[in-house]
Amino acid sequence: MEPDQGAKMSATAEMLFNLQKFQLLTLFTSGRPGKNITPAYAYAWDNGVYPIGNDSASWHQPYKDQFAISVELVSELASFLDEKWLKKEKISFYELEEHYDIQGLASSGSEWERGTLIDACHYFFLLDWFDEEFWIGLVGHSDCPSESHSVRREFKPEHVYFL
Repeated sequence: MEPDQGAKMSATAEMLFNLQKFQLLTLFTSGRPGKNITPAYAYAWDNGVYPIGNDSASWHQPYKDQFAISVELVSELASFLDEKWLKKEKISFYELEEHYDIQGLASSGSEWERGTLIDACHYFFLLDWFDEEFWIGLVGHSDCPSESHSVRREFKPEHVYFL
């Protein structure tokens, strides 16, 4: 492979990813009944969260490397939270940040940042994973940053911006 060919392939993959993202989000925001794009799946694409748990949709699979929050990170977080939930162990968002060595808004060298952790948790909430008690324990009180309260919000077509 020529030296520039790897860069061209990367640029092509990024262009195809963005085109697919645009098409999926356009479908999600259209007023057409039966559009078949769930809020969770649209949210994942809109926020760069690899959409694990969406086995019926395969549009994301060729773009595994294009998502900002990788399949490995999302899968590991899902497993960690699932373990806590199954054991009925409460964990606050600050404790979750501590587990991943996140120092608030400052960079800590962790693969996670507060914003990406919020995005991934919001995606899980939209998938209807875990129960209300779990989510209240994570972000439903004062032992979490105020921006993490967004984890429990709906994701609607009007939340997508094509700018």
